[in-house]
Amino acid sequence: MIKAESITKCFGRKVALDRVSLTLDDGHIFGLVGTNGAGKSTFLRVLTGILKADSGNAFLNGQGVYENPSAKQQICYVSDEPAFVTGATLSDMDHFQAAYYAAHDSARLRELCEFFSLPMNERISSFSKGTQKRAQIVLALSRHPRLLLCDETFDGLDPVMRESFKRVLGEVMLDEQMTTILAGHSLQEMENICDSVGFLHEGKLLTSGDMDHILSRFCKVQVVLENGEPNALLNGLTVISDRRQGRLSILTVRADEAEVQERLKAASPQYLEAIPLSLEEVFILEMEEQGYAK
Repeated sequence: MIKAESITKCFGRKVALDRVSLTLDDGHIFGLVGTNGAGKSTFLRVLTGILKADSGNAFLNGQGVYENPSAKQQICYVSDEPAFVTGATLSDMDHFQAAYYAAHDSARLRELCEFFSLPMNERISSFSKGTQKRAQIVLALSRHPRLLLCDETFDGLDPVMRESFKRVLGEVMLDEQMTTILAGHSLQEMENICDSVGFLHEGKLLTSGDMDHILSRFCKVQVVLENGEPNALLNGLTVISDRRQGRLSILTVRADEAEVQERLKAASPQYLEAIPLSLEEVFILEMEEQGYAK
């Protein structure tokens, strides 16, 4: 289990994280979504023990993470900016990791390099950005981490490699009960693989929960009424937008879809249809309500 307990981190007068709390069970994939500068990378670096929180704590299975080599052996951080030993090949990194991490598995590294079409004896610095990202992934998974933290992992991966990464990640999660946090902007990818998600904005975790719960925070419907205005039927609910195309009303509401449909059905509509919202659309709605880039 990973637990962040009211973590606050400042850089001078800039509050990067403001009392952020999060608890994730083993075998869980969590998506951390945020605006630019929201504090995603800072949060991951606190969880991995690279940065010390000004207040609050991060724990892995009950152990504090900061300055705890035992806990850090079980954590792997895949940064958004690849960093390798200068001039190293994947074969060199294999020996390097084996010297520092007790759980490093050379056989798994070779298997993953073959799966991801990675040469083990060429300098990693000669790889493209996407290939370097794949190198980060195979090195991380070869350590059998209990906690995997990925910052913008899907950046630089082509669609085929994105699907391959998701497949491998899902298999490892099931086999080893590894907990994973994916931070970034690839919301469609997160929606496809994450069990739960959280929205981070200006250092605050605005909301978090399982994917179905997050997606149900708003609903979108199309309705045609013979008489009356749809808004009047939704009194007391927050109507985010109300667009009209002739007699057709397209409403986006902060409410449970079942309640919205029940109210509209009471007016015997000539036409009523719910339109599923994607994670990206829900995130945009949340940010607009926060006054971000309207």
